[in-house]
Amino acid sequence: MASHLLPTITRILMRRPAQNAADGITSVSEKGVPNYDLMLQQYDAYVSVLRSAGLDVQVLEPDARFPDGHFVEDPLVIFRDLVFLCKSGAAARRDEGESLLQHLPPHLTQCVVRMQDEKACLDGGDVLFCSDRVLIGTSERTNLAGARALRDALVRVQPDLRVDFVPFSGVLHLKTGVTELAPNVLVRDPALTTSYDFSWAAQIITLPPEEGYAADVMPLVGRDMILIVDGHPTLRRVAEKYYAPHNVVALEMSEFEKMDGGLTCLSLRF
Repeated sequence: MASHLLPTITRILMRRPAQNAADGITSVSEKGVPNYDLMLQQYDAYVSVLRSAGLDVQVLEPDARFPDGHFVEDPLVIFRDLVFLCKSGAAARRDEGESLLQHLPPHLTQCVVRMQDEKACLDGGDVLFCSDRVLIGTSERTNLAGARALRDALVRVQPDLRVDFVPFSGVLHLKTGVTELAPNVLVRDPALTTSYDFSWAAQIITLPPEEGYAADVMPLVGRDMILIVDGHPTLRRVAEKYYAPHNVVALEMSEFEKMDGGLTCLSLRF
């Protein structure tokens, strides 16, 4: 399922969850406190799948300063040779990005863009790279100033890049509620509410409410493989229409779900 916009993924940067991961921010406390040992089992399975796909995966040691620090997708956005340092709408997470920069390849650390507007905020979980455009969600964690700052940085790298802003509610991050399963094929959590017009998509699959969490899918660009959350039969049936069944990999994510985390949150892919 190759895309002309997204570069082929070759490297992954991750950070192992710290023992105080349950102290992170969550909007779904009714789901209970994550079991740390089970969280690590699920994390290791995720890492194993990525390595078995032939990706160069670097896993950093836990950092107890950042209970949410294993959600490495939020602090940085990487596109080609651009590294955009985000400033989260959640103040407790704003130092995570700087702690990751030293672990990036040298050629990327030469191109770090920092947000200059003090009022701007943005989380990487609100940035969805699709086959022919980039969607930047605006809500609690990302405001319009942050979205504009990222757009301006992206179009300097690729001037013809289309960047759309997507105001939304009902879910934490844009990618909590919608991701691109295959080029121009979107999968959506019905809890996502937005006025944005998705009519450009060839197909929009709206999951049953009980499977809404599974809307965060993770295609491995260049590997013709996709990661999905286990236990969601509707999504699996849809995914197998676009990928060979053995390339649809279902992973348990129960302990990360308790902390508002999804598949894409756990890795920086470049």
